[in-house]
Amino acid sequence: MAVLVSALACARPSGTPTGTEDSLRAAIATYDSAWLVKDRPTVERILSPEYTYFTSIGGLSDRAATMAFLSDTGYVLTLSRRTDVHVKMAGSTAVVSSRWEGKGRYHAEAVRDDQTCGQTWLWDRERWVLLSEHCINRPPSKPETA
Repeated sequence: MAVLVSALACARPSGTPTGTEDSLRAAIATYDSAWLVKDRPTVERILSPEYTYFTSIGGLSDRAATMAFLSDTGYVLTLSRRTDVHVKMAGSTAVVSSRWEGKGRYHAEAVRDDQTCGQTWLWDRERWVLLSEHCINRPPSKPETA
């Protein structure tokens, strides 16, 4: 019985994070950089198999659809910037809110996004994986009046 209790005490859930906010922020930076250069293998490693994207117009997209979008040669980003990053940790789960700005093109259309995004990250097998994210378009800034 003592051996069982000792084994259970030593067995913690896979991936109980340590030093998590720094490693999470690094994972977010890696994710954003990978999208900018269309680094499919890196994005595939970061997205959870259960990944879900909630679109800015109310749709849902799964991991396969997201990877197909990333691979589309008609989709090109020339700028990707994430600011105002706020992290809330809850054990091996983190909720991240941020502002994401992107410029580029999708086939013949110019893309200029300014969005508020929420992401849910999980610590899994000694690394962060992205479970879900949603982004909504921010209202355009009103010009200042004199």
